[in-house]
Amino acid sequence: MKFTKLTEHIYYMEHDPETDRPTLGYIKGKNGAFMMDAGNSAAHYNHFIEKLQENHLPSPRYLSITHSHWDHSFGLWATDAVTIAGGKTNKELEKMIQWNWDDASMAKRLETGEETAFSDTHIRKEYTHRRDIKVKTAEISFNGSMTIDLGDVTCILKEITSPHCRDSVVFIIPQDGVIFLGDSYCSVPQGDIWVYDKVLLMAYIDELERIEFRYAIKGHHPPQTKEEIISELKSEWKKL
Repeated sequence: MKFTKLTEHIYYMEHDPETDRPTLGYIKGKNGAFMMDAGNSAAHYNHFIEKLQENHLPSPRYLSITHSHWDHSFGLWATDAVTIAGGKTNKELEKMIQWNWDDASMAKRLETGEETAFSDTHIRKEYTHRRDIKVKTAEISFNGSMTIDLGDVTCILKEITSPHCRDSVVFIIPQDGVIFLGDSYCSVPQGDIWVYDKVLLMAYIDELERIEFRYAIKGHHPPQTKEEIISELKSEWKKL
């Protein structure tokens, strides 16, 4: 997938919808690098590391995930970086560590609503051998917010109300005017359609408007300006 330099310090590898691989981000500072989201498998994570090597960029010193969903967290075990997650995210990952990946167990989670048909389909596409799935928690967890100082650039990890899930975290890079959203802007699948919760969507828009940024890197769509994404989300809210 295409690897792009967005600003002085920030790079990203675009999403791949074939197996639901989300956008992965990277911040290069003089005192180390920070990776944003771990990918949906070791293969996805390693593909990103190959892109860094091709561009003569160092491997990440830190790696944090935006939420617990499989496509953003299942590559976590493959890294040598210091791993970080929100407290809510780590609690969700603790539950997922106990999951089994045989057909019967996956079918049961679909029945109970623990997993969606969309995720089930793409997990099967990404993993030829589901025994290769490994779930782990991050080494460091935080509540509220946390700041990573990379010398000439900082990254603020911030929990945010989201219509997508309860454990969403965004990454704000003030020096570059960028926010990495993960899936926090997304709706949720209900059968064959994706649906927003009206109250949560408005709360999310309100929080996003209060954050200073110029560009938003989205988990499964191309980057947008602040004006573009706020306008898009308000348009979705009006449809509800």
